[in-house]
Formats: sequence, C-alpha cells, structure tokens
Amino acid sequence: MAEIADFVWNFICQHPWIFLALAFHGAVTGGVAYLILLERKTASWVQDRIGPNRVGPMGLLQPIADGIKFILKEDYRPKGVDRVLFSVAPMAMIVVIIVSIAVIPFGGEHQVTRTVDVTGKVDPVAAAIDQTVPVNGNVVRDELGRPLVTVKKSPTARQAKTLATITYRYPFQIAKLNIGVLFIIAVLSLAVYGVVLGGWASNNKYSFLGGLRATAQMISYEIPMGLTLLAIVLMFGTLDLGEIVEKQAHYWGGIVPAWNVFAQPITFLLFLTCIHAEANRAPFDMAEAEQELVGGYHTEYSAMRFALFFLAEYAGMITTSAVCVALFFGGWHLPYLEWLPFFQNSQVDKLHPGITDSFIVCLIRAGVFLGKTTAIIFIFMWVRWSLPRFRFDQLMMLAWRALIPLSLALVLVTAIVMYFAGEQYNMQVGSKLALELLAANIGLIVLTGIISKWLPAAPLTNRKIAIPGSRYMNTPVAAGAAV
Repeated sequence: MAEIADFVWNFICQHPWIFLALAFHGAVTGGVAYLILLERKTASWVQDRIGPNRVGPMGLLQPIADGIKFILKEDYRPKGVDRVLFSVAPMAMIVVIIVSIAVIPFGGEHQVTRTVDVTGKVDPVAAAIDQTVPVNGNVVRDELGRPLVTVKKSPTARQAKTLATITYRYPFQIAKLNIGVLFIIAVLSLAVYGVVLGGWASNNKYSFLGGLRATAQMISYEIPMGLTLLAIVLMFGTLDLGEIVEKQAHYWGGIVPAWNVFAQPITFLLFLTCIHAEANRAPFDMAEAEQELVGGYHTEYSAMRFALFFLAEYAGMITTSAVCVALFFGGWHLPYLEWLPFFQNSQVDKLHPGITDSFIVCLIRAGVFLGKTTAIIFIFMWVRWSLPRFRFDQLMMLAWRALIPLSLALVLVTAIVMYFAGEQYNMQVGSKLALELLAANIGLIVLTGIISKWLPAAPLTNRKIAIPGSRYMNTPVAAGAAV
C-alpha cells in the first residue's frame, strides 16, 4: 500500500494540471448550462416578468430539461450540405473556446513543503543546496535553475537516513505560460473558423451571409482588442497573465486597489466593447440577426449540433470575461481581505502575494475570481436586453472610425507615459504612475472630442425623405426630416 500511495502522490505532483483541467473544464461546461438560466432570468427582470419557474424549485432544473430536449430532438441534416464540415464546424468552435481557458490564473499558487527519504540517492557527506535530488513535481528553483532542497542526515545513527525537504508550488492554472495573453488572442481568433465553416457547409444563402458577417466583424474587432491588451502589456512588460494579476495585488496610497481599471478606464471600456463583438453578443450579433438572416450561420442546425454552437457562445463569454477580470480587476485579488490574520499567516513571500501555503486561501481566491467573472457576464446579459442591434454598416463604422484609432492612440499614450515615468517594467505600478495614466486617458478623450468636430461626418444612410403630397407631411417626424 505504501508503494501505491507513493506512486499516486508522485503522479499527482508530476501531473497536477490533469486534475485541474478535469475540475475546471467540468465546472465551465456545467456552468454554461446555468448561464443560460441566468440569461433567461435577466431577460425576465429587464422585461418585468417572472421567467422560468416551473421545472424544479425556482426553475433551477430548467437547464437539465433543456439539455434533455436537445439530446432527444431529431438531428436533422438538410440535403446538399457538406457532410463533414457540417459536423466539424460546431465541434471546432467549442474545442477552441475550451482550450483558451487553460492559461487563466484563477487562484494564485499553492506552496507545499515535503520531507522525502533520499537515502542512497545523494551523498549525505557532500549534501549541499545545489545537489540534484531525483524527485517529481514542480520543484521550486533558484535564479540559476538549482532546486531549493535542504538535505540533512538523520540524527539517529542506527537509521542512517538522509532526508530532503522539498518545496513544491502548484499554480491554480491549467497551463502556466509566460505568453498567456498572446495564447488567448491566438486561440480565440480561431473561433471564427467554426462560424465560417458552419455557414459555408449549410448550403444556405442566409447561413453563408451570416458566416461572411462574422468574419468581417471578428477581423475588425480583433484589432482594437489586441491594441488594448498591448496597452496593459506595456505597463508590466510581460505577457504572463498570472504575473499581471499578481502585480495588481497591492494598494495605491494604502487604500485604493491597484487595479488597471482605475489607471486605464478607457482601455477597459474599449476591451469590454471588443469582447462583446468577439462573442457575437447583442448588439453585435449581426451574424445571426433573426430579422434579416433567419438564424445566420446556424440556421440549418438542430439538436446537439445547434447546442454546441449555443454552448460555445456562452463558454466564450466565460473566457473573455475571465480575461477581462485578470487584466483590469485584479483577478483573484479581493481588497482588504489579505489584511485578516488568517491570510497574513498563510502568505509565503511578501514580494509575491500570489504564493500561499494554504489550500483554503486558494479556494477563496478562486471563488473571488468566479464572482468577478459572473459580474462581467451579467453585464453581457444586461447589455443584450437593453440595447438594440446595430446595422452592419454602423458596426463596421464603429470599429474602423472609432475603436481602432482610439486604441492606437491609447497604446501610443501609454508607451509615452511609461517611457517618461522612469519606472522599471518588473516593478508594480505605483500611485504616481497610475495618476499619470489616468490623466492621459482623460486627456485623450477630451482631445478626441475636439478632433472629432473637425473630421468629416459619416455618410448618412436610411434617411427619412419627405414625400410631396403625403398625408404624413405635417407630422413632427416628417417636418424634422424635411429640415
């Protein structure tokens, strides 16, 4: 039994990401079902009605009923479709969205210290800190790459054991990449292939138009989204999401949380707008506009194929909302919570607040991250049931005439402020630098308002035209149109 226990422990130490992936992806896919319930409840609140309340207490079993309905419905495939691409499109979309979740840091790092019997594996006489001990796991290493191990001989001569104290660190993150921001942008950009393949394979002109719209929209809005991410990367000099979150876990003036949303509010608003467009959510849902395209790229889909498109949309909301929380709202950091004695005692390194020796603290941080992500998702739903859908020309005009120039200017302003601030990239953003960035954001908006007065106006389309002899000529609307 001891050998089995050691094998299981070593396997967990060597492959902790497997268990994190199973737990996190299971939570996401299960949570997507209840996000649909939250969507319907939000719609009922906005429209002053009750919403789902029949299946289970307060309608909590409604997602299960919806899932059973999708499974039992006829899986209809029209004649003339591309049989392979028709099935590959929804699968490609859901896989891409789920893979992008892997690099999101949702709880800091858990540090564990173990004492291992290394008798016969090291020389107890020449035991030193730089001696390599053959153990598995995420062993903490120093600047030269040497494992931080303490090897000592047992005081009992009869036992003659050599023990090594090894420190492991397990990030609450499926894959800890130092290019996490770049990875998410690259993977999320592949989601458009699922939409395009679905529209093309359906052999339907409405589906094809929906795929074309989605392509133009995603390409257009990926540009300002990437530029807003670049503005945050310039502040910290890293693409590691975990490091960006950790450098927000302090305070300006000892009171204000050092979250990027307070230093770069315009960047946050631009990013929030872009992730709405990337997720094909209203008012940017032109790829599936029911009044024009019946259902867009998923018009011909039914049963579980349609459900995969549906689930991919909500999983995309989770991913983009989690990235927004990590970049602008401090990730797992909850203000003033670490001042409690329990959290202070669990802190391992003052310079790295994300590292803790308490598993409970990591779970609390994961709960904080989940709460912030849910708040951003609620904004998605609130906007959907509050704003009307754009026309497609208005949607393109917003990207190319407003968001892209403004995001370019934000990157330029951020680079200038960081250059003249004289602070190193590996340091936390101080209160002085935060005020300079905030002033730059406000100044840029004022300058944009002034410049916009001198720019040529956008072409007017769908204008109301006065018709001579019409009985509606005397109405206020017609009078205003005539002017």
